[in-house]
Amino acid sequence: MKATATILTIAAASMTASASVTSYTETFESGANNWVSGAFTPTTWNSTGSVDNSAYISSQLDLNSAGPFGLTLLRGQDDQNASGDAFVGNYLAGGITTVEFDFRHNAGVDLDIALRVATSANFPAFAVESSPAAVSGEWTHLTFDLFFGNPLLTIEGAPTPAAFNAVMEAVGNLQISAFRPDGLDSELIADFDLDNVAITPAPSGLALLGLGCLGVSRRRRA
Repeated sequence: MKATATILTIAAASMTASASVTSYTETFESGANNWVSGAFTPTTWNSTGSVDNSAYISSQLDLNSAGPFGLTLLRGQDDQNASGDAFVGNYLAGGITTVEFDFRHNAGVDLDIALRVATSANFPAFAVESSPAAVSGEWTHLTFDLFFGNPLLTIEGAPTPAAFNAVMEAVGNLQISAFRPDGLDSELIADFDLDNVAITPAPSGLALLGLGCLGVSRRRRA
């Protein structure tokens, strides 16, 4: 029992001791940089065609296979060394409050997109839904605000500031997912494109805004 408690204490200490991260943008100009599809297969790297006709990555998946918490489309994960782990670390210490990216799909209907933020072990985690939805056939810039009081944020597990902070202090995985369109009951294979993934700190003095507020969870995502 004592040995187990010691191991848990060390694990908790290592989680909270994650290195601080700074603002960073992945443009994919040099390649896919180990970002993978939702099925953990390699993404397609495209040298031109993004918003500014620059490079981007793509995956292709069937939206009808989405579960009740959505379908993971693209992953930037610690265990894949995505972007050289530039997105891995302590977001609270770095003042990171926003993740944003350019996204495109050709599903033929607008899609609700979510960003799942998790530790390297993939739990604990929380998800933030996009607003507005991603329009089919064109690039949409999506922004996800990472603060506890965000009504579009759902924490997996206890919806407490401590649970939110446990993720923010040890971010390891960024996962982008979509939800099955209403009424879809057959195969819908679509392409999903991603570019300019950025983590951004809040203006000075605002980094902890909302951490003590009571969040209003819309629905649980995984």
